[in-house]
Amino acid sequence: MEKQKERGKEVGEDKNIFANYHNVCKKCGYDKAQILDLGVFYSDEDNLILLKCGKCGFSERVGRKVS
Repeated sequence: MEKQKERGKEVGEDKNIFANYHNVCKKCGYDKAQILDLGVFYSDEDNLILLKCGKCGFSERVGRKVS
């Protein structure tokens, strides 16, 4: 039984395998983030781009446009 518990130990050590962009999280300080491009809702808007922390999942918006 002990070997089965140890065999799966390494799986899931890194919380988010898609977090490969260097960005320091404002919430936990982790230095990797995943880039999420949510596209546009209307044709005259810019793309909605989020950086999601690879450890805690905190998301922050990039490139806020104020008109």
